Amino acid sequence: MNQKRWIGAILIGIGVLIILGNVGVLENFWGYLGTYWPVILILAGLFNLANNPAGRFGGFLVLAVGTLLLVNNLEEVNLFSYVYFWPIVLILAGLWFVFRGSWEPVEVDRDTVNSVALFSGNSSRIVSQNFKGGSNVSVFGGSKIDLRDAEIAGDEAKLDVFAMFGGADVFVPEDWRLVIKGVPLFGGLDDKTSNPPSEEGSPGPTLVINYLAMFGGVDVKN
Repeated sequence: MNQKRWIGAILIGIGVLIILGNVGVLENFWGYLGTYWPVILILAGLFNLANNPAGRFGGFLVLAVGTLLLVNNLEEVNLFSYVYFWPIVLILAGLWFVFRGSWEPVEVDRDTVNSVALFSGNSSRIVSQNFKGGSNVSVFGGSKIDLRDAEIAGDEAKLDVFAMFGGADVFVPEDWRLVIKGVPLFGGLDDKTSNPPSEEGSPGPTLVINYLAMFGGVDVKN
């Protein structure tokens, strides 16, 4: 099933569940949804851990965030009751913007990239000639990953991108083939490249982008 059909199936499923909840077939549907929505993050983290060894850091981070939010929703542990959590986060984010200023790109010569933008922003320029993939997590922040000077190790590399109330820009060389798979939940991915579309396993250097966009966006560009 291609990406558009997956998106259509997900939207149909959500619509059916909402209707069943509204007519009383599924009692307290909205309560369950508000409690268990972090399961989406947990499943996404587990999927990344199982399918992309180069991006395990990002998969573990998404899994941890989902687990903490679910535990908090179940009221097993009220994570935010001990401190004035959100004002502290806002103050730290404000200090980051004041003292860091613009997002200067950082040159990375490692074979994998694992970047995190949490209430902040970062920019990485990958120059590895043996690039194997990695992960990016943007939560209330923005990221830029520039792969235009990189070379893929072998035929394929995998990059996992998670954007929640944030966004990520991924720059790729024009001669790379792209395979884009993912789930948009009140968000999406915009492919602005001129790269030829590809099926996974096609010959030539191929970048597989697995994304989850929740109230966020991912842009792929040349």
